[in-house]
Amino acid sequence: AVVSTQSTGTLFLSVIIHEVCLAFALGLKLFVDKHTLRQFITSLSIFVISCPVGIVIGMAVVQNFTDVTLTKVVFVLKALATGTFIQVTFLEIVAPEFAHRHINQLYKMAMLTFGLIFISIVMYLIHDMPVTDFCKSFVTKPLEPATGL
Repeated sequence: AVVSTQSTGTLFLSVIIHEVCLAFALGLKLFVDKHTLRQFITSLSIFVISCPVGIVIGMAVVQNFTDVTLTKVVFVLKALATGTFIQVTFLEIVAPEFAHRHINQLYKMAMLTFGLIFISIVMYLIHDMPVTDFCKSFVTKPLEPATGL
C-alpha cells in the first residue's frame, strides 16, 4: 500500500499537535511535583521514545494483518488505551481537582458533565465508520503505471 502525501501530512500534524500537548503537560507536572533533574530527563526520554515506537507498531499492525485480525487487534489496543485513559483521567486529573475546594464543586461537576456529553455527541456522530476503514483511511491503492507516454 502507498500512503498519500496529504494523508501523511495530516497524520503527522495530528501526532505532532497531540505530542506537543502531552509533552507540555508532562513537563509541567514533573516541574510542579519538583522531581530531580535525573527523574525529569528519564521521564521525558521514555516519553520521547514511546511515540515513534507506537507509530511503528501501529503501522505494522495495519499493514500485516487481515481485516478480521486487524479488527481484533484494534479492539484489544483500543481497550488498553481506554483503560489507560480512564485511569489517568479519573485518578490523576479529576480526583485532585475535586480535592481542592477553592472553586465551587457544583461548577466543576457541571463542566465535567458538559465535557462527557460533548465527547459522547462527537463519538455518536462518527460511530458509523468501520474500524478497518478508520485504520486504513490514510492508506491508498498504489498508482497504476502510466501507459502510452
